[in-house]
Amino acid sequence: MQRSFRRSSAELLRLAVPIAAGQVAVIGMTVTDIYMVGQVSTDALAAVQLGGSLWSIAVFIILGIMTGNSPIIGQLYGAGRSGQVRKQFQQVMWISLPLGLLASAVVAAGIVLLPGLDISAEVAGQTQAYLTPFMATAVLLATFFALRTTFEGLGDPRPVMVFNFCAFFLNIPINYLFIHGGLGLPALGGPGAGWGTLVVMVFLFSAMLLYARYSVKLRYLKLYSQFSRPDWSMIGDTLRLGIPIALYITVEYSFFSLIPLFIAHLGAAVVGAHAIALNVDSLAFMVPLGLSHALSIKVAHAIGGGRPKQAREIAITGFKLVWLLAATISVGKLLLSDTIPGWFSDDSATQQIAANLFLFAAVLGAIDCLQIAASGALRGYKDTQIPLLMQVTAFWVIAFPISYTLGLTDLWGEPLGVYGFWIGMLVAVSIAGVLLLSRWNLLSKRFIATAQASSAAPH
Repeated sequence: MQRSFRRSSAELLRLAVPIAAGQVAVIGMTVTDIYMVGQVSTDALAAVQLGGSLWSIAVFIILGIMTGNSPIIGQLYGAGRSGQVRKQFQQVMWISLPLGLLASAVVAAGIVLLPGLDISAEVAGQTQAYLTPFMATAVLLATFFALRTTFEGLGDPRPVMVFNFCAFFLNIPINYLFIHGGLGLPALGGPGAGWGTLVVMVFLFSAMLLYARYSVKLRYLKLYSQFSRPDWSMIGDTLRLGIPIALYITVEYSFFSLIPLFIAHLGAAVVGAHAIALNVDSLAFMVPLGLSHALSIKVAHAIGGGRPKQAREIAITGFKLVWLLAATISVGKLLLSDTIPGWFSDDSATQQIAANLFLFAAVLGAIDCLQIAASGALRGYKDTQIPLLMQVTAFWVIAFPISYTLGLTDLWGEPLGVYGFWIGMLVAVSIAGVLLLSRWNLLSKRFIATAQASSAAPH
């Protein structure tokens, strides 16, 4: 059993590490943008942060819907149906163009509505200029994710990791040139980061297209050969999986992202401390997130190959592994709770509140990892609609009222401020974890029972 756990863990980590590393590279590009723009002016930094929040809405639409492609590709690959893998890839490419245009329209709507927000005309103007190139970036990003989810569904995430790291290093000089000027380019300030992102996306888009065409590993699939017309049945299957995933991501992200709006009146020290704790926690979250994607892929391969018992064993291994890694990271948060806040702020009040929040973050990471791992395993079974309802129930029906009343009202006693919202986050991920793990347990047993009944039936 121990040897089986080690072997299965090693297989999951071979998938998870490139996925997580690629995500870290993407976050690194965002950090680079913020750092460079922060050297320009406070207004420029505010514009990039606001524009980034609006852009993230478009990203979640694309990412969620395209993630539905991964388990479909995974199950077809696990079943050895190369022709269907090629056709599914081509159908998701058909989806990518209108999806990219939809995301582009969301960005355009944000640009039009910005002046109506309670912000200065200078910040609004810079944010609009920053977002303008993202209308083109959105179209390219949709195809990028079509390619990325195909590679990951095939169990080949390394090219995505390599290209993301290349993009990270390319982003540094490109951003500098657009922001500060040079080599004949004018200094665009904060909006220059948006144009730099577009250039980097052109690189990623081209690299992924060429890899799909010329990679020796993928040559047998002939992904671009005999390009099929739109198959509305296959497109519908992808959307039925992808749309709930997009909503699922939005449900959780919106819960976390709206908290600063509710605690803004508590002062800059509180908001700053919350941002420090949440950003560090988000970076640590890349480890369970990478394992979640790996679980989805390996479970899909096993289900596609008609091995539901192995799929369950893979999931159990993944749950154990993700908790061990997350618990280790949580210990690190506890040990560094007084040190890390000083890296981000010189204000003693901010540091003290952030240090307290790191205690909550340590517990949050050890619990949150289980619900994200369970959701990944369920995607491998192509189960997304019921998990979405569970997520909405956990975060918004139950946890949000608890967060709000604990933090800002005297319903439970003295208001706890930001700590009340973090308690609410713990409630949310705990309930989501129990619900999703229960759903996985029932579903995985049902698949095994169905397979056993099928094999026992007379032929």
